[in-house]
Amino acid sequence: MNTPCRNPNVPLCYNFPWYKLTDELYSSVIREYLDWGVDTFVMSEDLLGRCSKGAEGLAFVKRLADEFHVKFVSTHGFAGQYNDLNVPELEYRPKILQDHIRGLEITSEFGGKTYTVHVGAWYYCFKRTPLDVLRPLAQDMLEKLLPTAERLGVVIAVENSFEMPNSAKEVLGIVTPFLDNPAIGVCYDTGHANIMDPTPGKDPSKYEDYMHTCWWDGGVIPEAHAIELLQPHVVTTHIHDNSGYGDLHAMPFDGVLDFNELMPKIFACPRMLEYQTEICFDSGHNWAGDLLAPKGGYSIKRQVETFRKLGF
Repeated sequence: MNTPCRNPNVPLCYNFPWYKLTDELYSSVIREYLDWGVDTFVMSEDLLGRCSKGAEGLAFVKRLADEFHVKFVSTHGFAGQYNDLNVPELEYRPKILQDHIRGLEITSEFGGKTYTVHVGAWYYCFKRTPLDVLRPLAQDMLEKLLPTAERLGVVIAVENSFEMPNSAKEVLGIVTPFLDNPAIGVCYDTGHANIMDPTPGKDPSKYEDYMHTCWWDGGVIPEAHAIELLQPHVVTTHIHDNSGYGDLHAMPFDGVLDFNELMPKIFACPRMLEYQTEICFDSGHNWAGDLLAPKGGYSIKRQVETFRKLGF
């Protein structure tokens, strides 16, 4: 694959479904990655949750890092109905703020540079809360989090997704008032952008059913050139593939994304601090649809070899 060389000082962080493991299996999985030359991992939301619940969980992950000389960085922050930036139920917002502050602190403790957050889609999709209500709530949360991020040297990365409140255009609008602060940026999600991309010949009737819930107000609005729109502000990226119709988190080259075209644009992002793989290792079917992994799911070998083909 002919792509420009990436900056060697910008690491690729590997994701893995750690939540599926017993504590005893962590070391064997890390050993396998080390044997493939990988020592840098995503601080996934499940690991972050474990670290935030008390000294024992934090000590467990730190001990793994120290014993195996590996890094758990490039944090995916808390996300979901009661964790997103735009939650309108005011009684939950103080705790959401404190949880994200703790997430930023843990990111800093592990040497991470980015902390990815979701704007939020639950209240728009299921409660049909208007964007004009949700948008300022997201900005209010960012405004409250930025002093902590700035103090710790961590960049809050707001992620684009496939729902109306998380579209690339919405993400850009939400972060724009804060872009004079180096502690704010964008997480560019390749798969989410691919779902929204109006690829020639794309058939809207093939979208997974949840897309009609995500875009109840007038149907799905295609969004071309998301990478070009967000590129100046991208500080990290979730790299995965899909069919163009659902959030399958497949291995690159298993879906329809043209990585030969995309990777030079990703490598050219001027503010990039860390890259992330974001693969669903499972096979079969889950909430997102029929997964593209082979029977038995993806292997670590397949993950490492594929991302090296991308230029890492």
